[in-house]
Amino acid sequence: MADLARERPLRRDAQANLERILEAAAAVFAEHGLQTSIEVVARRAGVGLGTVYRRFADKQELVDELARRLLADAVAIAERHVDDPDGTGLFGYLWEVSGLLATNRGFVSRVWNVPGAAVLVTRSRQLQGELLASAQAYGLVRGELTAQDVAVALWAVQGVLDVTRGQPVEAWRRHLEVLLAGLRPEPRSLPHPSLTDEEMTAVIRGQRPPVL
Repeated sequence: MADLARERPLRRDAQANLERILEAAAAVFAEHGLQTSIEVVARRAGVGLGTVYRRFADKQELVDELARRLLADAVAIAERHVDDPDGTGLFGYLWEVSGLLATNRGFVSRVWNVPGAAVLVTRSRQLQGELLASAQAYGLVRGELTAQDVAVALWAVQGVLDVTRGQPVEAWRRHLEVLLAGLRPEPRSLPHPSLTDEEMTAVIRGQRPPVL
Protein backbone atom coordinates (compact mmCIF):
# COMPACT_ATOMS: atom_id res chain seq x y z
CA MET A 1 0.00 0.00 0.00
CA ALA A 2 1.33 3.43 -0.87
CA ASP A 3 2.33 5.68 1.98
CA LEU A 4 -0.87 7.35 3.12
CA ALA A 5 0.91 10.71 3.43
CA ARG A 6 1.74 10.65 -0.30
CA GLU A 7 -1.79 9.97 -1.51
CA ARG A 8 -4.21 12.65 -2.57
CA PRO A 9 -6.23 14.07 0.32
CA LEU A 10 -9.25 11.95 1.20
CA ARG A 11 -12.79 13.23 1.20
CA ARG A 12 -13.91 14.30 4.64
CA ASP A 13 -16.10 11.23 5.16
CA ALA A 14 -13.38 8.88 3.88
CA GLN A 15 -10.82 10.48 6.20
CA ALA A 16 -13.23 10.13 9.12
CA ASN A 17 -13.71 6.43 8.30
CA LEU A 18 -9.95 5.92 8.11
CA GLU A 19 -9.41 7.49 11.53
CA ARG A 20 -12.23 5.39 13.03
CA ILE A 21 -10.67 2.23 11.59
CA LEU A 22 -7.22 3.05 12.96
CA GLU A 23 -8.58 4.02 16.37
CA ALA A 24 -10.69 0.86 16.57
CA ALA A 25 -7.81 -1.34 15.40
CA ALA A 26 -5.45 0.11 18.00
CA ALA A 27 -7.99 -0.54 20.75
CA VAL A 28 -8.88 -4.06 19.60
CA PHE A 29 -5.28 -5.18 19.13
CA ALA A 30 -4.32 -3.67 22.48
CA GLU A 31 -7.09 -5.58 24.24
CA HIS A 32 -6.96 -8.90 22.41
CA GLY A 33 -3.76 -9.13 20.36
CA LEU A 34 -2.96 -9.30 16.67
CA GLN A 35 -4.78 -12.59 16.26
CA THR A 36 -8.04 -10.64 16.32
CA SER A 37 -9.75 -10.56 12.93
CA ILE A 38 -10.40 -7.50 10.81
CA GLU A 39 -14.12 -8.25 11.16
CA VAL A 40 -13.84 -7.36 14.85
CA VAL A 41 -12.03 -4.14 13.95
CA ALA A 42 -14.76 -3.20 11.45
CA ARG A 43 -17.50 -3.82 14.03
CA ARG A 44 -15.69 -1.71 16.62
CA ALA A 45 -15.21 1.08 14.07
CA GLY A 46 -18.84 0.94 12.99
CA VAL A 47 -17.97 0.51 9.32
CA GLY A 48 -18.45 -2.26 6.78
CA LEU A 49 -15.71 -4.80 6.13
CA GLY A 50 -15.41 -3.51 2.57
CA THR A 51 -14.56 -0.05 3.90
CA VAL A 52 -11.59 -1.49 5.78
CA TYR A 53 -10.36 -3.43 2.75
CA ARG A 54 -10.60 -0.36 0.53
CA ARG A 55 -7.86 1.22 2.66
CA PHE A 56 -5.87 -1.88 3.64
CA ALA A 57 -5.32 -4.97 1.51
CA ASP A 58 -4.94 -7.16 4.60
CA LYS A 59 -4.45 -7.01 8.35
CA GLN A 60 -0.68 -6.72 8.03
CA GLU A 61 -0.99 -3.45 6.12
CA LEU A 62 -3.30 -2.14 8.82
CA VAL A 63 -0.86 -3.13 11.57
CA ASP A 64 2.05 -1.58 9.68
CA GLU A 65 0.22 1.74 9.36
CA LEU A 66 -0.57 1.74 13.07
CA ALA A 67 3.08 1.01 13.85
CA ARG A 68 4.30 3.72 11.47
CA ARG A 69 2.07 6.30 13.12
CA LEU A 70 3.19 5.18 16.55
CA LEU A 71 6.84 5.52 15.55
CA ALA A 72 6.16 8.99 14.15
CA ASP A 73 4.55 9.95 17.47
CA ALA A 74 7.56 8.60 19.38
CA VAL A 75 9.92 10.66 17.21
CA ALA A 76 7.80 13.75 17.84
CA ILE A 77 8.07 13.12 21.60
CA ALA A 78 11.86 12.89 21.35
CA GLU A 79 12.00 16.13 19.37
CA ARG A 80 9.98 17.89 22.07
CA HIS A 81 12.27 16.67 24.85
CA VAL A 82 15.62 17.21 23.18
CA ASP A 83 15.62 20.85 24.31
CA ASP A 84 14.52 20.16 27.90
CA PRO A 85 16.74 22.01 30.39
CA ASP A 86 19.67 20.58 32.35
CA GLY A 87 19.76 17.21 30.59
CA THR A 88 16.34 16.10 31.85
CA GLY A 89 14.97 15.34 28.39
CA LEU A 90 16.00 11.68 28.45
CA PHE A 91 13.80 10.93 31.45
CA GLY A 92 10.83 12.84 30.08
CA TYR A 93 11.24 11.04 26.77
CA LEU A 94 11.40 7.57 28.32
CA TRP A 95 8.35 8.20 30.49
CA GLU A 96 6.27 9.71 27.71
CA VAL A 97 7.19 7.12 25.08
CA SER A 98 6.56 4.28 27.55
CA GLY A 99 3.14 5.76 28.27
CA LEU A 100 2.50 5.94 24.52
CA LEU A 101 3.45 2.28 24.14
CA ALA A 102 1.19 1.38 27.07
CA THR A 103 -1.80 2.87 25.30
CA ASN A 104 -0.99 1.09 22.03
CA ARG A 105 -0.34 -2.49 23.12
CA GLY A 106 -0.80 -5.32 20.69
CA PHE A 107 1.28 -4.09 17.76
CA VAL A 108 4.20 -2.40 19.52
CA SER A 109 6.66 -5.06 18.33
CA ARG A 110 6.18 -3.78 14.77
CA VAL A 111 7.32 -0.28 15.72
CA TRP A 112 11.00 -1.18 15.73
CA ASN A 113 10.94 -2.49 12.16
CA VAL A 114 8.24 -0.61 10.26
CA PRO A 115 8.39 -1.17 6.49
CA GLY A 116 9.06 2.06 4.61
CA ALA A 117 9.92 4.04 7.75
CA ALA A 118 13.72 4.04 7.55
CA VAL A 119 13.89 7.83 7.87
CA LEU A 120 11.83 7.74 11.07
CA VAL A 121 13.94 4.92 12.52
CA THR A 122 17.17 6.81 11.76
CA ARG A 123 15.79 10.01 13.29
CA SER A 124 14.63 8.12 16.39
CA ARG A 125 18.08 6.67 16.98
CA GLN A 126 19.73 10.04 16.42
CA LEU A 127 17.46 11.73 18.96
CA GLN A 128 17.96 8.98 21.52
CA GLY A 129 21.70 9.58 21.24
CA GLU A 130 21.27 13.34 21.67
CA LEU A 131 19.02 12.89 24.71
CA LEU A 132 21.52 10.53 26.30
CA ALA A 133 24.49 12.79 25.58
CA SER A 134 22.72 15.73 27.22
CA ALA A 135 21.88 13.69 30.33
CA GLN A 136 25.48 12.52 30.54
CA ALA A 137 26.82 16.05 30.16
CA TYR A 138 24.84 17.07 33.25
CA GLY A 139 25.90 13.99 35.20
CA LEU A 140 22.36 12.61 35.40
CA VAL A 141 23.22 9.16 34.02
CA ARG A 142 26.24 6.88 33.84
CA GLY A 143 28.91 7.90 31.40
CA GLU A 144 29.37 4.41 29.96
CA LEU A 145 25.80 4.22 28.64
CA THR A 146 25.18 4.19 24.88
CA ALA A 147 22.22 5.09 22.69
CA GLN A 148 21.65 1.36 22.28
CA ASP A 149 21.02 1.13 26.02
CA VAL A 150 18.18 3.63 25.61
CA ALA A 151 16.60 1.52 22.88
CA VAL A 152 16.98 -1.67 24.93
CA ALA A 153 15.31 0.05 27.89
CA LEU A 154 12.25 0.63 25.71
CA TRP A 155 12.39 -2.97 24.48
CA ALA A 156 12.27 -4.07 28.11
CA VAL A 157 9.21 -1.90 28.77
CA GLN A 158 7.63 -3.41 25.69
CA GLY A 159 8.20 -6.89 27.10
CA VAL A 160 6.44 -6.00 30.34
CA LEU A 161 3.54 -4.50 28.38
CA ASP A 162 3.22 -7.67 26.30
CA VAL A 163 3.14 -9.93 29.36
CA THR A 164 0.61 -7.79 31.23
CA ARG A 165 -1.70 -7.07 28.26
CA GLY A 166 -5.32 -7.29 29.31
CA GLN A 167 -4.48 -6.95 32.99
CA PRO A 168 -5.59 -4.03 35.18
CA VAL A 169 -2.01 -3.39 36.34
CA GLU A 170 0.69 -0.92 35.37
CA ALA A 171 3.79 -2.96 36.10
CA TRP A 172 5.62 -1.08 33.35
CA ARG A 173 5.79 2.01 35.57
CA ARG A 174 7.64 0.18 38.33
CA HIS A 175 9.86 -1.53 35.77
CA LEU A 176 10.77 1.77 34.14
CA GLU A 177 11.64 3.19 37.54
CA VAL A 178 13.98 0.24 38.09
CA LEU A 179 15.56 0.86 34.69
CA LEU A 180 15.98 4.58 35.35
CA ALA A 181 17.50 3.86 38.75
CA GLY A 182 20.06 1.70 36.98
CA LEU A 183 20.85 4.50 34.54
CA ARG A 184 21.51 7.03 37.28
CA PRO A 185 24.92 7.34 38.93
CA GLU A 186 23.36 7.08 42.41
CA PRO A 187 20.44 5.02 43.81
CA ARG A 188 17.00 6.53 44.31
CA SER A 189 13.75 5.29 45.87
CA LEU A 190 10.99 3.87 43.65
CA PRO A 191 7.62 5.60 44.15
CA HIS A 192 5.49 3.06 42.25
CA PRO A 193 4.65 -0.20 44.10
CA SER A 194 5.54 -3.63 42.81
CA LEU A 195 2.82 -6.08 41.73
CA THR A 196 0.95 -7.92 44.44
CA ASP A 197 1.00 -11.73 44.60
CA GLU A 198 -2.57 -11.79 43.27
CA GLU A 199 -1.74 -9.51 40.34
CA MET A 200 1.37 -11.53 39.54
CA THR A 201 -0.63 -14.78 39.54
CA ALA A 202 -3.23 -13.28 37.19
CA VAL A 203 -0.52 -12.13 34.79
CA ILE A 204 1.23 -15.51 34.79
CA ARG A 205 -2.03 -17.30 34.13
CA GLY A 206 -2.56 -15.08 31.11
CA GLN A 207 -6.12 -14.13 31.94
CA ARG A 208 -7.65 -12.05 29.16
CA PRO A 209 -11.00 -10.33 28.67
CA PRO A 210 -13.26 -11.99 26.05
CA VAL A 211 -13.30 -10.69 22.48
CA LEU A 212 -16.42 -8.57 21.99
